[in-house]
Amino acid sequence: MSLPDFEVSARTRDLAAMVDAFGGIGWRNWRGRWARTRSELWIRSMIERVRGRTFTAPPDSALALWTWHRDHDGNLLPSKVAAVELLNVLRPIVAVSNFIAFAAAALIKYPEYRQRLRAGEKGLDECFVHEVRRYYPFAPFVGARTRIAFESATGYRLPQDQLVILDIYGTNRDARQWQNPDKFFPERFNKRVIGAFDYLPQGGGDPFIGHRCAGEWITIALMRQAVHVLAQCVTFDVPTQDLSFRLSRMPTYPRSGVCLGNVRQQRNVSDFAPTLPTANECPAKMRRLK
Repeated sequence: MSLPDFEVSARTRDLAAMVDAFGGIGWRNWRGRWARTRSELWIRSMIERVRGRTFTAPPDSALALWTWHRDHDGNLLPSKVAAVELLNVLRPIVAVSNFIAFAAAALIKYPEYRQRLRAGEKGLDECFVHEVRRYYPFAPFVGARTRIAFESATGYRLPQDQLVILDIYGTNRDARQWQNPDKFFPERFNKRVIGAFDYLPQGGGDPFIGHRCAGEWITIALMRQAVHVLAQCVTFDVPTQDLSFRLSRMPTYPRSGVCLGNVRQQRNVSDFAPTLPTANECPAKMRRLK
């Protein structure tokens, strides 16, 4: 399925606004809410058109899969529910662009790694991606409220309706877990076993029963491809810019964005395709985090 250019731009702005609304208040939050409502209505209309046979979706497309998905009782999902679920696939893919921007910032700030990646050093790309996700926070912290009073495994007593903050940035730079935590050093991930709670750029624990992002492995694959393109497929100039980021903003982002000038293609992007985990491999990899 293809969209006219003007609609591509509009849908892109709405998806970006939804991601940018994460942790936002005021206008930023409301802009994301309106964008989500517009997107859900648009996708719902597309699903209803496919079901009404007035529009054809490729059988292997996400639109077709959600349009014809059936629940445990064999019933088609309500179009509203199917639209929400499809949007839950699209929105996180756009959110990965924040991590990709930080990867680009790291390649600019630490050119020695760009040179090593360009030379094709084996295994460095995945280590580099992990270190970007540790060093640069998509979200510096996240918060939640307790539904019931309880005592944690470490002895903390939390009353009902208590606001709890998870310090993602602090955990990923905890000197008890990471040597020289404020140094950008991808090699720290060579043969490192990633624990369930010591490294949590996309949440901690078991994604099957907790709040760790189920799309973490897809994020890693997309970032690896982006790093390959930036390091091996193109050359570029770096204009003067501010690549610092604020810890008071969610999601955070390089202050000036990431600006690349005079981009020249050196290799075909299609020469490299990341190895995406299969449906069977994802649960195995995630369960190794336990």
